[in-house]
This record gives sequence, C-alpha cells and structure tokens, in this order.
Amino acid sequence: MMNRHSIGRAAAAVLLTGGVAAGVVAGAVGAQADSAQPYAAVQGSVVTPAPLNVRYGPGTDHWISSSLGNGTSIWIACKSEGTNIGGNNRWYQLTNNQGWVSAHYVNTNGYVPWCDSQG
Repeated sequence: MMNRHSIGRAAAAVLLTGGVAAGVVAGAVGAQADSAQPYAAVQGSVVTPAPLNVRYGPGTDHWISSSLGNGTSIWIACKSEGTNIGGNNRWYQLTNNQGWVSAHYVNTNGYVPWCDSQG
C-alpha cells in the first residue's frame, strides 16, 4: 500500500532542486539492504515534480551528492530525524550508503525502521 504525504510537495520542491547524477539512480534501483541492517530494505518511489536531492546526511544542511527524478524506484535501509520539510522531519537512508532523501517526497511500500543511531 502506498502512503501519501501532504499535497504541498510542489511548493516545497523548490527547496530540494539540484543537478541529476545517474550514478545514484542506477545504484538505487534494484539495490539490496546492507548486511548490517537488521531489517530488509523497503522499496519506495520518488514523488516530486522537481528533482529530489540525495544528500550526505539527514537534512538540508548536508551537501548534495546527486538527485533523483519523479517516479524513480529506490530502496530504503532506515529512517532518521532531520530537517523538517513540509511538516515532515523524517529522512530515509538509501541502501548501500548511497545517501539520504527527505521522506516528504517518497512513497513507501512498507514500514521503514529507525536507523541504529536513532535513540
């Protein structure tokens, strides 16, 4: 079942625009969970009209490593708290340490566990 976040994505998408890097897109599609993760990876889909920035950490204060287009299938390892985007402060860590994306712009196909570092 797909989870829907608030309708205000288009307005907040301006905060997360950036260049497109095919390397993370190719790596995110079909990736598997790290062996250190206690849960299986959760599949998700990017839902934003503008490119979604992939960052080095859970928040807009972290540098951008690449970006993902609308409809891109991703694999999520876990979630953490970070910068609040559109009323949502959850950030998803992509599998294989590929980076972090705001949960506000991702629909998931299941429960995303908290990252181990989350208290």
